[in-house]
Amino acid sequence: MTDETDTSADAQRRGPNVASNAWKRTLEDLETIAEERRDDGWDVLTVKAAQTDTLGRDTGSTDSFGLFHVLPNNHAEPFSETYDSDAYTEYLAYGSIIGGHKYLITELIDPDNERSILIAGRYTLARAQGMITAARDEDVLYTHVKTIDGTILGTFEHEEYDPLLPDS
Repeated sequence: MTDETDTSADAQRRGPNVASNAWKRTLEDLETIAEERRDDGWDVLTVKAAQTDTLGRDTGSTDSFGLFHVLPNNHAEPFSETYDSDAYTEYLAYGSIIGGHKYLITELIDPDNERSILIAGRYTLARAQGMITAARDEDVLYTHVKTIDGTILGTFEHEEYDPLLPDS
């Protein structure tokens, strides 16, 4: 997935399929990355967020901030069975900005056991300022994975978080 920026005006000129095409391309990239890892002998889990929210410290009644990927029920159990916060210590991020959204693949990596979890998500740039501010104030960003009912399945701390944010 390449880092590219496409303004809302540019996206509107090209028509209503821009968002669906961007999501389709993100999912294709997800599968390509997964296949490459598997070819190298890694165990890979791919999940597609039904929704991705960005929360800053100024939203809600919680101190949590960052990216919140909401998984459909059929992805929750495989994620819970695979993710271990002590084992998954590295990450990579791949993304594009298209039509006012950041299309993102976050790869959580367990280097010792050669395992990877790839999470596809999309967030709205206009709603991300609180998260960006919190990340820069705290010098850290969190990826939270949760179920539709709000149950947190796992949290990953990103000390290097710029790849997850829109270009500054």
